Amino acid sequence: MEKMKSVYYAAEQTIAIREIEVPPVLHNMVKIKTKYAALCATDLHMVTMGVLGAKPGIGLGHEASGVIVEAGPGALQAGFMIGDKVVTAPTAVCKKCSMCKRGMEQYCEHAVPISAFSEYIVTDVSAVFKIPPDADLKRYALTEPMVCTIRAMDLAQIKHGQTAAVSGIGGIGSILLNMLLLSGAAGITAIEPVSEKRELALQMGAAHVIDPFSEDVKARSMEITGGEGFDHVFEVSGSPKAAEICLDILAHCGKITYFAVFRPTYEMKLNLYDLYMKEANIQTVFMNHCIFPRAIQLMERVQADQIIGKVMPLEQAIEAFSLFQESKYPKILLEC
Repeated sequence: MEKMKSVYYAAEQTIAIREIEVPPVLHNMVKIKTKYAALCATDLHMVTMGVLGAKPGIGLGHEASGVIVEAGPGALQAGFMIGDKVVTAPTAVCKKCSMCKRGMEQYCEHAVPISAFSEYIVTDVSAVFKIPPDADLKRYALTEPMVCTIRAMDLAQIKHGQTAAVSGIGGIGSILLNMLLLSGAAGITAIEPVSEKRELALQMGAAHVIDPFSEDVKARSMEITGGEGFDHVFEVSGSPKAAEICLDILAHCGKITYFAVFRPTYEMKLNLYDLYMKEANIQTVFMNHCIFPRAIQLMERVQADQIIGKVMPLEQAIEAFSLFQESKYPKILLEC
């Protein structure tokens, strides 16, 4: 059997690079030569917090781009060809269960996760989306997180001229900032403790930045918004302190979108009276397979050169995870 390198959640708080057999390509499957796979905070939190029910022994990674090198008969019938450039969803889905039939494939009852931090990805075609033949595979490795941010935009329903703040300018936060800049939102403000990331936010087009470590976030937010607060606040950092201040900087009839994946045991204290008096909304975000075609169409408007901070070889995956935790770069890619 052909062998490949793959990154695994090996044991509690531990990742490892293993050499495993390449899975067989079945009827409706394709084999993808992975080119780039992007690190996500969720990958780290699966190992450190057990989010999404993660247990030791599973492969890691869910944001990838690559080229099809083998296809089963069903995949060929579905229009996939050897040589196609593609991106992947986090899971293959059955398209038969009640969730899939309701258009909510992200909650498929029989979902099979992919393992993107691998030299090859073998998966069902339900997790595979073709991209243009001349596509830059490095840029398109951002497709899956972009899907999540478009989902956030759909749920937030921002009206032109409404004010917005985003807390946390990491990988997903910088992509979300990009989407906010395309949304018609005004006075877009980045709340970020790392000076390099505040500078990145300004370079990308944010109107204001706030350092939560040295500034009073509420006071500065009210100064920026003329005492009204933001119409939309997106919490992307995953910090409990950041989560709890969102209501304080929200305008009347505003919406808080909690985007980050928090520790499963974290329970936020919430004053429902304050929420009631503002007639405010709280929204969370997951993802949706149906958004992939839209993300692919919009990809050329993503400031990928700003967002991708470093590219490292798959063999340095353990070092990449350590570097990711330093929060120096918005997005780190593994070249597989």
